[in-house]
Amino acid sequence: MNNLVDIIIPTWNNPQYLNPCVTSLMQNNATENLFHIYIINNGHPKSIEIDNPHITVIDAGENLGWEGGLKLGLEHSKAPFVVFHNDDTYIPPISRLWLNHLLQHFKDPRVGAVGPSSNVVMGRQNIFANIRAHVFPVKYLIGFCMVLRREALEKAGGVDDTLPGGDDFDVSIRLRDAGYTLLADRSVFVYHHGFKTGERVFGTSDKAGGWNSYEFKERTDFALIRKHGFRKWYEVIMSTYEEPKINWASPWEDTEGSIIEKLAEGKTILDLGCGSKKTIPNSIGVDMVYRDDIVETLTGRPQSVADVQADVSLPLPFEDNSVDTIIARHIMEHMVDPISVVLQWQKTLKKNGQLIIAVPNQDLNNSIPMNVEHVHAWNPGSMKKMLELAGMKVLDQIDPRNGISFITVAEKV
Repeated sequence: MNNLVDIIIPTWNNPQYLNPCVTSLMQNNATENLFHIYIINNGHPKSIEIDNPHITVIDAGENLGWEGGLKLGLEHSKAPFVVFHNDDTYIPPISRLWLNHLLQHFKDPRVGAVGPSSNVVMGRQNIFANIRAHVFPVKYLIGFCMVLRREALEKAGGVDDTLPGGDDFDVSIRLRDAGYTLLADRSVFVYHHGFKTGERVFGTSDKAGGWNSYEFKERTDFALIRKHGFRKWYEVIMSTYEEPKINWASPWEDTEGSIIEKLAEGKTILDLGCGSKKTIPNSIGVDMVYRDDIVETLTGRPQSVADVQADVSLPLPFEDNSVDTIIARHIMEHMVDPISVVLQWQKTLKKNGQLIIAVPNQDLNNSIPMNVEHVHAWNPGSMKKMLELAGMKVLDQIDPRNGISFITVAEKV
């Protein structure tokens, strides 16, 4: 099998939730042969009958538990990425690209595991947590749906099936000890019914020793403390109450503009699509809306500070080889034919003139739904390739730490 991901689902006599879970996974498989599903049947032998080439059912012969089921699944799995997946989860249609989005974070070799948001999950992955960020590092991930880099998992020691619970906390601690980063991606949502197998096996939380009862939590906590020490356990538990350390700019701080202002060089600078504020005050503002537009006349509010009225997707009304720098902030995501637009802008630039582009970063957010006029999504890799195809030399790509965009600086050669 040449699939990139293996999804491992341990289950124990739970067809009521397992069947919709598997159906939702198959219906939301947006990429052919992206994943293979391994269902570890801890329950009645041969009780799961599924005939699908993308699904393998493995009868454990006994109830190995969650951790034991994961270990058995890993023995059969060979893919470079694995998903630990509860049988009481459901992928809604809105999350059709859930796995594609989570996998993109592994382009950074430092990332060991990524988890989505959910309705029944503790900590920063909970949809009700008051967090502005979409993607950020965390000290633990909850195992209801966790995507792991196999190499990282193996380096961290695999799955420990000797613990009474808390396997997700355990593997999170070991992955970070091995030097890997854990990321929560709140832009991806996976529905979780929650506790369906645990309560049937151990009883409900209001019973002594039941699932998530005081006795159950105490037994799990003591086991984690014995294994990792009090400090690491306490650090993980208390991280639930800490704000994520992202070091992003305040929403009113234009870090993107401040960076571009320092980058722009030369006497003749065009600010395309400048709107009501230029990035650099002495630049030449170009916009489809001119400064004396009727909207401003009627409202009394400046709608544009443009010096030149023009459609920036068409040839610019400037002589060829006459401009030192072109600034294009949040324009390229609106362009149907971006290469043609860049080729037109190049004609206006002097040799070695610079083009500074800022666009939403698809690696941080799903940028198409941000604006109904967006027709292209960009990440640093796709922007670099596009500019190079247009014959430009990419000098730098910068993260302004605003949680939205990235900046690319290119040169006309």
